Amino acid sequence: MIASLSGILTLIGKSEIVLEVNGVGYLLNVSSKLITSLDEIGSELSLFTDLQIRDDKIVIYGFASSKDQNIFKLLQTVQGVGPRAALSILSTLNVDELILAISSGDKVMISRADGVGPKVAGRITTELVEKVSSLNNSLFDNSISKNIPVTRQEKLNNNKNSVSSDLSVEIEDIISALVNLGYSRSEVFSVVMKIKKDFILNNKNKNFTVSQIVPIALKELSGGK
Repeated sequence: MIASLSGILTLIGKSEIVLEVNGVGYLLNVSSKLITSLDEIGSELSLFTDLQIRDDKIVIYGFASSKDQNIFKLLQTVQGVGPRAALSILSTLNVDELILAISSGDKVMISRADGVGPKVAGRITTELVEKVSSLNNSLFDNSISKNIPVTRQEKLNNNKNSVSSDLSVEIEDIISALVNLGYSRSEVFSVVMKIKKDFILNNKNKNFTVSQIVPIALKELSGGK
């Protein structure tokens, strides 16, 4: 199994590149996001890879990071999602955006990818929500944990599952209220979860109610104005 390749970039296509390694040119299928991030022809490049044997051909997919590689494989565990659809999703959303969309149940955001309909997008959000939460690398988790001392972070991690369960009804009511005001579910989810973590950290979860949180969230969504 080829897990990674390092060589010289010799061709850039619409959705594929050629990477020359020790005199051998490897054709790699890649996302459009990776295409736009590449340096010029002749530059050195290292990519994580996934090799798949399909009937009469061997196909290699390339990724800029192991996170991209892992989420590509994870997407294909969902019925109706093949490598082409998985790559299309990664061409539309980066990993953090995808994890946020799955965590918030935002199938509209996922169905923006070419070849991915609402039904398949719904399966992705339903079947992968618990799996992506274990990755612990979503946008709001990273931004919050950077500012929390280790001992307090450990305490928060030990209690977050029970607290999240206690607040689940309030969270859904708050998100629904904000979505009804015209915001997308993903951007609302991100903001509400940030606020929730702050309230839990400061032992203010008793005040985590629709009337308290909606004004705070609206201020965040409008850029603090």
